Amino acid sequence: MTTGSDTPRGEAAIRKDHDPFWFLHFLFFLRWTSYLCPYCLEAFRRDSWPHNVRLGSGERICGSCGKIFDDGAREWPELLIAKKFRCFFPPGIVAMCVSFLLVGIGALLVAPRDQVNWLMVLIVLSVFLSPTLAWCLIRFFLVRRSIGRYENDLASLRRRLEFTGS
Repeated sequence: MTTGSDTPRGEAAIRKDHDPFWFLHFLFFLRWTSYLCPYCLEAFRRDSWPHNVRLGSGERICGSCGKIFDDGAREWPELLIAKKFRCFFPPGIVAMCVSFLLVGIGALLVAPRDQVNWLMVLIVLSVFLSPTLAWCLIRFFLVRRSIGRYENDLASLRRRLEFTGS
């Protein structure tokens, strides 16, 4: 059994947050996070959303130094329920869903009363929520692929055996 930062997947990637406009609070969206190889400090990924949940084996081979390290990705069965929810509904999708829902409700409120019925409400809300439904459908297929990798991949089987101590 391994301890400390020496995980079964190798050293963990280094996370480096960049916030160049920290003094201008209204520009909080102009920030990013870089993920670096722990051995050669070469950036392998940049993200605009902090704490993004990524599906994958978690093992990455650095393109620069060739060493294996833990990139932070996890397969679906390894995620906690809060991370599973965040995987399906990241902050950008939640914001888009809420804004489209409010626009749909606003459209129904300004429509003439004799035109609004349950069918119209259903149609308007489904049109405004269709991007979110499409996102969830795409994520569903990615989750199924992740579950398949977890069940059939030798690396994930090795990690499960090391974790249980068998």
